[in-house]
Amino acid sequence: MDVVSQWYVVLTKPRQEQRALNHLERQGAQVFLPFFKRECVVQGKRVLRQEALFPGYLFLKSDPENPLLSKVRSTLGARGLLYFGSQPAVVNTLLVDDLQRRTACNDNDPLYKKGQKVTLQSGPFKHYEAIFQEYDGSERALIMLTLLGQQSELLVELSELALV
Repeated sequence: MDVVSQWYVVLTKPRQEQRALNHLERQGAQVFLPFFKRECVVQGKRVLRQEALFPGYLFLKSDPENPLLSKVRSTLGARGLLYFGSQPAVVNTLLVDDLQRRTACNDNDPLYKKGQKVTLQSGPFKHYEAIFQEYDGSERALIMLTLLGQQSELLVELSELALV
């Protein structure tokens, strides 16, 4: 009888997701650590940083009979498998496949592009849609907002914007 591989959730030590991933891979495991891009300001410059989508967790694909599962707890950077009761947490393969597809990205892409629709998340124009024009410094953006039938330029904080 063939044993089907499943995705398990590995708990990691704080900010040691990458370390746990590297050590599990060295042991021959198939591991997935989803990242997302976040725009932040470092030394006055706007940069995109990759951050763990689920801090403190990563995914490990293995069959239930694999002795590697019992070694996760002693792997550098890892605390062990996530358990619900007496059973390790298993994640649907379709969900992990979808996460892999969605988090595969090019690090050089800016967060917003000229002409892109955005929505305002706070302030007097909360929930209004606008068109992104350009970045203005490291923390602000110039957008075009249609009010009373006229387009107006508006300077807003990047933290106020979200993609539509």
